[in-house]
Amino acid sequence: MHYMAVWKSCSGGSIPPSAVRAGYEEDGRPLFVARAKMEDGTMTPGKAGCHLPGAHIPWGGKEIIVQNYQILVQPVNAIGHYEWKPCSGGHVPQNALSTDKGMYVARCHQEGGLVPCKVHVDHGCAYIPYGGGERSSSDYEVFYRVK
Repeated sequence: MHYMAVWKSCSGGSIPPSAVRAGYEEDGRPLFVARAKMEDGTMTPGKAGCHLPGAHIPWGGKEIIVQNYQILVQPVNAIGHYEWKPCSGGHVPQNALSTDKGMYVARCHQEGGLVPCKVHVDHGCAYIPYGGGERSSSDYEVFYRVK
């Protein structure tokens, strides 16, 4: 049996086939779910796209560009189903996709775009990598397994 969502290693802006398209830039260019290991060892979610030089991860108040990262992929023959659920205040649904302890895959509307990002449950919000910074939002959508 194939798992519904798996992580594929990438670098330098590459996006593999069957990548999870989680959002878009203001101009419509697609954005995908990425994650990368940050300096403290935490696997942290963020965004990636063919037009970006690497994964853009919200971290320490900044939008950090990471050259070696992983992209979330849903193989065409995988069993199960994921959806996006509106949440707020650090809450996540049961079966939310976690990348590390207390860290979950999310997305937020930001200046005309829909941007993949992270929810940190202990902080009660989502953090969005945008415009060189790490923006916060109390309202977001969380990626979770329905079946």
